[in-house]
Amino acid sequence: MESIARKLGEMRGEPDWLIELRVEAEKHLKSAPFPAEIRPLELATYDPLGKGDVELPEIKSLDDIPENIRNMLIKMGVPEYEWQKVLGLIQVDTSSQVTSFKEYFEKQGVVVLSLLDAVKKFDWLRDYAFKLMPYKTNKFAAYHTAYWNGGIFMWIKKGANIAYPLHTYFLITEGALAQADHALIIADEGAHATFIEGCTAPPLVRFSAHIGATEVYVKKGAKVKGVVLQNWPEYVNTRPYTNVQVEEDGEIEVAVAILGTGKSAGRYEEVHLKGKGAKATIHSISFVKNNEYLDDVIKIYLEAENTYGLIQTKGVIRDEGTSNSYTHIESGKNACHSKGHIECSGILLNSGAKHTTYPGVKSISPSSELTHEAYVGRISEESLTYLMARGLSEEDALALLVKGYIEPVTRHIPFEYLKEINRIAELVAKGGF
Repeated sequence: MESIARKLGEMRGEPDWLIELRVEAEKHLKSAPFPAEIRPLELATYDPLGKGDVELPEIKSLDDIPENIRNMLIKMGVPEYEWQKVLGLIQVDTSSQVTSFKEYFEKQGVVVLSLLDAVKKFDWLRDYAFKLMPYKTNKFAAYHTAYWNGGIFMWIKKGANIAYPLHTYFLITEGALAQADHALIIADEGAHATFIEGCTAPPLVRFSAHIGATEVYVKKGAKVKGVVLQNWPEYVNTRPYTNVQVEEDGEIEVAVAILGTGKSAGRYEEVHLKGKGAKATIHSISFVKNNEYLDDVIKIYLEAENTYGLIQTKGVIRDEGTSNSYTHIESGKNACHSKGHIECSGILLNSGAKHTTYPGVKSISPSSELTHEAYVGRISEESLTYLMARGLSEEDALALLVKGYIEPVTRHIPFEYLKEINRIAELVAKGGF
């Protein structure tokens, strides 16, 4: 039987080492287990060589935007002049704006390429690409490694200090809007940078499954902040996978906003603090509505002394939505004097909504300090009554309380997105999103 993985790699002109990696992952795919925490998908129904299994109108201008997407953009308060940007109508090969961004960042010490171009240009990337997510880990990792079909490479060079956020969605080509796109980010020694992935509006995608992956390397003394915004259409099943490695005195802070889960979502994020003094903080908010389903998995591994990890998650669940939060911090035998804390919570806006939290801590090091707290409940009736007594309608009072509830996470998201995220929170609270 012909190897689809080999055919895909050869069609794209990939180096031999990457094609062989694809083939090995494909061989392992059948026997690989699904992750224990995440709902399985029938992967055999998706065509790795296909151009999409969802029929969408051709979008050449703003006039072609489907009515439901147009109405959502209006509800979210996104200005019309931004619609092209957030819907991905601006592409690398057609936008002088994007070209100028690339030229500016290159002068600042940032290399941005498609992942395919990067692995052809830099042979040393064989020591990085797909190393943080071994294909033997689980079925999604094996599928992604075998059939990835687009992506981006970002290299922040040694000592570069980038004040302007790197908006990776600006740089996504048509090929990266794929069923299994791969992002590889390397922040070299002493580099400082912020990257923003995604956008607040739902993308127009032709795939009913998205099995993407992101690998992030934070070198010695580097500081990286990532902002991930996800808002998927109702027909998409998503299973994104993120793995981060942080070296000595490196720091990573990630703020995730899951604004729309699509049909179902299973997000898996893993951070390994490999070097002394490394730090990781992950803040996550999610909105689950209708009959949507979310499994949100976040794990931090403290693997060296004086490392620190913090996980903070907040879920807002409505209608018949189901949300499961799996959080885990583990300190290894070399993680002396390390600390970790988990704070996970969820609020239910009606009787049909369901949210479960599974916080876990594990320590092998006797001098580590690991703590956790969890809460699932409803909006306080006392607080709701208090606000209504001061003239707010029940809907407006509920929306205000929801925005207050998520504020500890949204404070870590750049200002230019807060208006739209708060508007989504208000629409979810009022049942209009």
